[in-house]
Amino acid sequence: MMVRRLLLSLFCAAPLLAHADLRLGPPSDRMDYLSIDPTTRRLYIANMGEGSMLVVDLQQEKLVAVKTDLPKITGVLAVPELHKIYASVTGSGFGATLGKLGLGSGKGQVAIFSSDDLHEIARLPGGTFPDGIAFDPGSHKIFVSDEKGSGVIVIDGDKDQVIRTIDLGGEVGNVRFDPLTAKIYAPIQSRNELAYIDPKSLQVLMRNPLTGCEHPHGLFIAPSQAIGYVACDGNGRLLVVDLKLGVILDQLPLGRDPDVLDADAATNRLYVAGESGYLYGFDISDPAKPVALGSERIGDNAHSVAVDPATHKLYFPIANQDDSAVLKILDPPSF
Repeated sequence: MMVRRLLLSLFCAAPLLAHADLRLGPPSDRMDYLSIDPTTRRLYIANMGEGSMLVVDLQQEKLVAVKTDLPKITGVLAVPELHKIYASVTGSGFGATLGKLGLGSGKGQVAIFSSDDLHEIARLPGGTFPDGIAFDPGSHKIFVSDEKGSGVIVIDGDKDQVIRTIDLGGEVGNVRFDPLTAKIYAPIQSRNELAYIDPKSLQVLMRNPLTGCEHPHGLFIAPSQAIGYVACDGNGRLLVVDLKLGVILDQLPLGRDPDVLDADAATNRLYVAGESGYLYGFDISDPAKPVALGSERIGDNAHSVAVDPATHKLYFPIANQDDSAVLKILDPPSF
């Protein structure tokens, strides 16, 4: 208990330090996911409100490209192994509204770009409301959560073709691949479950009840152990799950509407960003027993976070700050 209190006091005494605010263009209705490609040193941002993907050079801290014609883009994932970037495009207008309501508009797409020159390679059917994206390096398959379509879309990463859609029977949150268990994991928001998927057979192996969690959406898996962290945006909780045993190890309080999670493996820190604009930090030196370090307000709707493994800087896209879309770049505190 004394160690936990000491860590909390350190977090509060050494807040995140502003490094830079990078202007990204006109204000947007909403920014969504972001992804870092450590090989090209580029950051990709889903500008959902403007229907575009923003490309930032991390070395220069400069916006270098904008890919348009991506209506209501939500998820984005850079896959260095394939030299590709994947983007979830939910569609615009009435079709996107139907998708949010779960009425099956079927207008979603998955756009694929080359990370070498950013040319568009393909657009594939993306179900109703495509969102989170994961990659299995063993099979070269891409897994896209169709949040309102109750399934996970599977794409052959070499052939750029949809293989099938795995029916999960409920709203699907973010998806993640765990190299230790060699499985894909997906929270089922409307059922408060965590689905375990075999990326080879594409079969659902297990549905683990997430007792104490309401509407699980965000998911991250510890870099060194098969431990999952689930953000429950319905009741502001962080669940710690042993993925091998299917056991809930702990529950920790979060603020309102937690969303995106990321971690810095070198410093053993887990970060949870929320729609409330607050960031929550945890020490995961022991992945099974996270220690809460505290929280800090980042900005309005700063619900998405990415950590650069090379510099340990944190990135937060803000839809509207002083009449501009902004990328906040922050230096973490050192403990």
